Amino acid sequence: MIKDFFDYHYYRVAKFYYKRDGADATTALISVSAVQTWIIINVLLFIKELFFQNEKLKYGWIVFLFIMIGILIYNKRKYKNKYLELRNKWVSEKKKEKTVNGLIIILTIIFSWCLIFINLFILKKIH
Repeated sequence: MIKDFFDYHYYRVAKFYYKRDGADATTALISVSAVQTWIIINVLLFIKELFFQNEKLKYGWIVFLFIMIGILIYNKRKYKNKYLELRNKWVSEKKKEKTVNGLIIILTIIFSWCLIFINLFILKKIH
């Protein structure tokens, strides 16, 4: 398994979009932040629906926005000028490892966006 999962995620997306984004890796920053945000939001929604189903979140979108912006700011600081360092860490990755780890990254991106539907399915089974 990938030791530093989100660092690797950032590196692989940054590498894929390097010609377009350069070392700034804006797409990688957005990708990592979106996956992290969706995971956190879905865990919070699951907990809310499981334990506080009668409570209405009148301004839930504000919570979502704060989480998203907070994670984006955190990751912007964390990954600022880190592409070359991360590249050096994984540049000699074996082809099989690279393929498997790349597939894991793609599946994680898809999974994080599908979590809302998984959440709805589980919650309908529980209620």
